[in-house]
Parts: sequence; C-alpha cells; structure tokens
Amino acid sequence: MGKSAKVLIVDDDSLGIRLMKKALEGKGYKIATATNGKTALTKAWANNFDIIILDIKLPDINGFQICEKLKQHPATSNVPVVFLTGLNNHKDVIKGFESGAVDYISKPFNAEEFNKRVDNHLKLRDYAKNLEENARISEEAKLNISTFISSLAHELKNPLNSIIGFSEILQGKHISEEEKISYLKHINGSGQDLLHLLNDLIDLSKIEANILEIHFSQVYINNELRDIVKNYSDKVHRVRGDNVKIELDLGNDDPKFTLLTDILRFTQIFSNLIDNAIKHTENGSITVGYQLKSNKRIKFFVRDTGIGMSEEELENIFEEYELAHQKMKVTKSGKGIGLAIAKKLSHLLKGEIGADSIPGKGSEFYFTLPRLQADSEKVLLQSNKEIEYNWEGKKILIAEDVLVNYLFFVALFKKTKAELIHARDGYQVLDVLKNTKVDIILMDMVMPKLDGIATTKEVRKTHLNIPIIAQTSMTERTDKDDIFKAGCNDIITKPIKPRILLNKIDRFLE
Repeated sequence: MGKSAKVLIVDDDSLGIRLMKKALEGKGYKIATATNGKTALTKAWANNFDIIILDIKLPDINGFQICEKLKQHPATSNVPVVFLTGLNNHKDVIKGFESGAVDYISKPFNAEEFNKRVDNHLKLRDYAKNLEENARISEEAKLNISTFISSLAHELKNPLNSIIGFSEILQGKHISEEEKISYLKHINGSGQDLLHLLNDLIDLSKIEANILEIHFSQVYINNELRDIVKNYSDKVHRVRGDNVKIELDLGNDDPKFTLLTDILRFTQIFSNLIDNAIKHTENGSITVGYQLKSNKRIKFFVRDTGIGMSEEELENIFEEYELAHQKMKVTKSGKGIGLAIAKKLSHLLKGEIGADSIPGKGSEFYFTLPRLQADSEKVLLQSNKEIEYNWEGKKILIAEDVLVNYLFFVALFKKTKAELIHARDGYQVLDVLKNTKVDIILMDMVMPKLDGIATTKEVRKTHLNIPIIAQTSMTERTDKDDIFKAGCNDIITKPIKPRILLNKIDRFLE
C-alpha cells in the first residue's frame, strides 16, 4: 500500500487517538478519527478507507455492532477492521472475529507492534485488491476470447457456406458447363478468402509477439495502386457482379512518384480496407487512391458507397475483438480482424489510421504515411533488419524455361538454405515429382512442350497438397480464373517483387 493509504481510527479516548497517530507518524498515511459509533459509520461510508481501527467500547454503539454494519454495507464490506480492546475475555475476541474483524490489538498497546500490524493489514489489503484486479482482467480476457471466436466464426461462415453449398450443387445432375465454371469460380474465390483470413491470423499473432519484420524500400505508388485495383476488380465482380465498380483516384500524375515504405505491408493494409468495403457495399463504387497533404504526409484512402456507420460504431472500429456492426442484418459479414491488422500495420509503417462515415451513404477508411526522403532510408533500414528466411531442409521446384529467370531465383533464395530443383518444362516437372518429394512449386505459366496450366492439372492428379504458386504476367480475369481452376494456390505477377514472393513462399512453408 502506498503512502496515500487512508486510515480511520475510532476511539472515545483522545489520549489513545494521539498515541495511535504518533505510532503511525512518518508513514504518510491520511488519518481520520471518530469518537463515537454514529460518526464512525458516517465517515466510513462517505470515504474510501483502506483500514479501520475500531475500539469495542464506545459511548453510543459498541464496536461489534459497528463492525457488523460496516460489513453489511457495500462501501465498506471489504475494508479490514482491527479491533482495539482492553478486554481479556476470549469470548469477546471470538465475537469480534465473528462480526467481521480481521485482527485485534490489546490496550495498552506497544507502538512498534501497532505500527507493524497496521502495515501488514494494509499490505494484505493491497494484495487482495491485486487479486481482484487480476480476476477482473482474467474475466475480460475470457470475454475477449469469446468475442474473438464469435467474430472469427462470423468471418469463416460466408466462404465456408459458399464452398460447401456450391460443392454440393456440383454433385447434382443436369448442370451446364457454364454453370459449373461459375460455381467453381465461387468455390475458388471463397478458398482465397479463407487463405487471406488465415494469413491475417498469422500476422496478428506475429504482431502481438513483436516478431513481424518491417523492411522499407522505395515504392512506385501509382504502379502499386494500379496493380491493387486491377487485382481486386476480379473479386469485386465475383462478389458484387456489375452492381459495384472499383475505381482509382491518384493524387499525383508522375509515374515515378515514390514513397519509402514496406511494399508488402502497404499492400496488405489496402487489401484489408478494400475487403471491408466490398463486404458493406452492395451498389455504387469503391474508390482507391491518395492525396498529398501539406504536412509532408500522404493520405491513402478507400471510399465506398455502402451502408455507412454511426459515430458510436466508429469508436471501436479498429479493435480486434469488436463487431462494430452488431446491429446490422445477419447477411452482413463482421469487421473481423482485418481492420485491426490494418491499424497495427499502419503504426509499424510510422503512420496513423482513421475512418469517417455517414449512415446510409458510405464510408472512407484512410491511413496517412510520412513522405520520408531518401536520406531517411538508411536510418530506417538500420532500424529494421533484413528479414532472414530459414528454409533449410525444404525443396523448392522451380519450373522456368528461361535460364536468366532461374538464375534470378538462385540469387534470391541463396540465403534461405532451401534446395532448388530446376525444371525447364512441364514434362520435367512431372518427372521430378515421380522420384522427389518437394515442399512447394514455383510454376511458370508459359513454358514449351507443356505449359503451366496443363502441368498444374497433371500434378493435381497425383499430388493434391503441394502448394503451387503461379508466376505470370497475365492480368485478365479469365486468365486468373483458369490458373486457380487448374489447381494453383496463389499467383505472383511479373515483374516479380522479391519481398512479396519470399513472403508468399514463407506462408506456405510455415
């Protein structure tokens, strides 16, 4: 207990009060006194005392009755009461304990003993308070876990419903080829949503454990945002059809406009914000872009014409375990952990995040990043060590017919300690898999003899669980659908960004 502990001394003997105050001198306690029972009860209930020293013999009410009243009142039920008595009757001592006292001190008392008894009971009071606080925190943690599980189940429900539902339909008869293709697209898209959610969970655990690495480099903002919008146009069309369009609003026309940031995490923030917009926008548009601010910062945003939110709902919108739209129709998906990760990642990138919204009209989620200059790069790179991937014992099969491209992968994977196996066409991939167990395949889509899509289909006939990442420069929706339909787990687009490729592979190898 700190020096601000509050002590109430109840005794009708003024000399006894002076002696007790002198015994506690130098402790820094805040001491109040009362000479009768009525005053004692009034003061005890009106103030938050940490201990009460109570004489048994008082002029109006005896100490036993006072103690019983104190224990019955919610304001004083947990305050320790120490009896002060000149009685030597053991029955009275037992009666005192039965009324709720924790200790007693006999008159005349020894000043040092009195001091130590009070000090020990204050320490016990402190310990009890800590136990209560820990119990409260434990209950809150249980509630948070329960809410998190509910939120996670909410996030899983829609993609699982799609996968299970369309899979059962495909088992039926009289389904046209066009319908089959459409259903498979939905199944594949929902599978990608589940993979995204699992990646978010992994990242959240890394952030909480403070082991998520950040690597700053110069990024061509306009090019990256164009890629993001182009990639998400597929998902917007799959989920919302022609009812919603995704648009780009660049704040600078210079194609060489750069920003010093972590390209992987920068893209991930946008992905989570766009996913959120897709969930809550049934008609209209989703606009992705940025604005140059006067304070050497850039404001990136995702605007939608969705259902919007109230000010109350906005307050906890970025919290991990909060479902801000609990009052929405059950057909709407919750916010989940995507926004929470976006908030944490924006902080790791030296930025801030926020949201504005009007119910019924739409929302704008934004994050601001500093416009760091080139001379800041060295400082940031020094403070953010290069990520080291250890894939020792892992075998990566690289299907690539262009030698210089394969040499690029050799250089890129050199420090990972992974074993690389080179296949120059699809038939060589199949030959390798007959005798060698590999952990992941990096599959070029354009190869002689047997291309990537055909090779992937053949691989999936005998190897269902090997992760396959397609490397391609294809951008059309139909091309991507064909790639995923063939059996690829992910796509890396050319020109390949080393940081993104390494992260994709690491996720599968984990």
